[in-house]
Amino acid sequence: METKTRQAGVQGESPVDDATYNLLQALTSKLEAIEAYEIYAQDDTDGVFEELLSEERGHAERLYEALKGRLSGR
Repeated sequence: METKTRQAGVQGESPVDDATYNLLQALTSKLEAIEAYEIYAQDDTDGVFEELLSEERGHAERLYEALKGRLSGR
């Protein structure tokens, strides 16, 4: 399966198919959000960021499991 690079204006093959790329990107975004929320939670008196952290961690775990399954061919 040929996939195109994802940079605007650049054509070529990617070693990663679109579905795998999407999982990688989504997981990266979740991990970045977790990192930011951990910092924000230090000053959070209402618990908003602790709640969001919990949700983001759950999403990250789900994406990680999906990615592992995809990479193992399941």
